[in-house]
Amino acid sequence: MKKSTYLFILALCVFSSSCTMMVKGIAKLLVKDYNDYTDTYISDIQIADTNGNNHSFGSLYKGKTVYLYIWGNKKRSAQQEKSYRLLKERFAKYPDVIFADLYVGSDTSSTNKLGDDASSAKFRKILKIGDPAPFIIGKDGAILAYKGPKPDDKIIVDYVLYQAMGGENGTKSAKRFIRGVNGNDQFKSPKLIEWYTSHFGKAPDHKLNMSLSSTN
Repeated sequence: MKKSTYLFILALCVFSSSCTMMVKGIAKLLVKDYNDYTDTYISDIQIADTNGNNHSFGSLYKGKTVYLYIWGNKKRSAQQEKSYRLLKERFAKYPDVIFADLYVGSDTSSTNKLGDDASSAKFRKILKIGDPAPFIIGKDGAILAYKGPKPDDKIIVDYVLYQAMGGENGTKSAKRFIRGVNGNDQFKSPKLIEWYTSHFGKAPDHKLNMSLSSTN
């Protein structure tokens, strides 16, 4: 079954009644690829700045958890830009988190462009970028979420990125989040309630407003 079909079913069902287990199963399938390439480190890849000078990823973002939006010749939509801006605003209070763009297309005038050295070429081979896709990179340069949750994946993107600050890969944290939601779209876990209240500055609503999209 294709992921587009999963999303159609997900749109028909909510986390309730007989659909609960099926929807949770589909959601887990959608996040299972986040931990692809978690043994890959990108600290050595080169990024060209506005002046055409190359800098290693590790030197630019040392000790930071990076939400790295990678795009080719297709840019983010207006709605994606809005969701991205709001996500950055929610994480502005965490000094450990950095948001960055990386261009891998053919426009030579673009900035923050992936270099042509051996390490960058190796990284380019695993990207397979069509639409713009976010990656989450850990403080040690490891890929924690390969084509991870998008800015408009409500709540789950916040949780996965938050957990990445502690070095946890995206699949593990996303599955914990999915398991922690009950049939009435509420948190089962006191820890999730505590995290939500601290992160969003308010207690969770009676029914959580959540969404999850497919990877490319």
